[in-house]
Amino acid sequence: MALKDMTGSVFGALTVTNRESNLPDGTAVWRCVCECGEVRVIPGNSLRAGRNKSCGCLSPRFTSKRTKKHGMSLSRVYNIWHGMIARCSDTSTGKTRRLYYDRGIRVCERWMTFENFLEDMGVPGERQSIDRKDGNKGYEPENCRWADGKTQANNTSANLTITLNGISLTASEWSDKTGIKANTIVYRVRRGWSADRALEKNPVNVRTKRKEDRVRPCEVCGTEFYPRLSQVKAGGGRFCSQKCNGESRKN
Repeated sequence: MALKDMTGSVFGALTVTNRESNLPDGTAVWRCVCECGEVRVIPGNSLRAGRNKSCGCLSPRFTSKRTKKHGMSLSRVYNIWHGMIARCSDTSTGKTRRLYYDRGIRVCERWMTFENFLEDMGVPGERQSIDRKDGNKGYEPENCRWADGKTQANNTSANLTITLNGISLTASEWSDKTGIKANTIVYRVRRGWSADRALEKNPVNVRTKRKEDRVRPCEVCGTEFYPRLSQVKAGGGRFCSQKCNGESRKN
């Protein structure tokens, strides 16, 4: 049986260029060039049976490397980017939609591609996440930074700002300055305290102060006492006890 010339035949990504020396068992062997440029010497029967369609570059373990864009789809920075895109899209729902999409918060065109986002922002620190400097603007290089939780808390629209002596700081920032817990400062201000009193380390109790302002000596024995507020308003509160009150009537 005459050997069929396979020169010029194409098998997948392989093109036969010429014949090589037979194998020891007499099998015909052909020199092939792959589309990627690699050269392989392959038995003719393997080519015809379809067992060889490339030099190996079409193998799944190689194609995955070729199609991989950045290799960071499981990284934390990718998850942050993906979450940013999701909450600003028209598919977001509930509270997320109200806080972002419905307010007109959008991701800039450049950052719709992860590689561009990574190039501009880099990788965040362990306790950092993305923060917009101006909460009314969208996600773009000029308006975003990596920040820790405390910095972001100071930057929220709901955070309480207190002004004292011309200095305006958040409750958290005043806490660092005064040593008073931020929650305590917020509680005092919402109770109607003035800024200077809310930021005092040990403020005077108003009730105690009013009580101290009422202290007076008994008109009979001279002992200092605290009359009830109702007595003071009624014009009484002159005696420290019923005994002294009785003594005053005897006289």
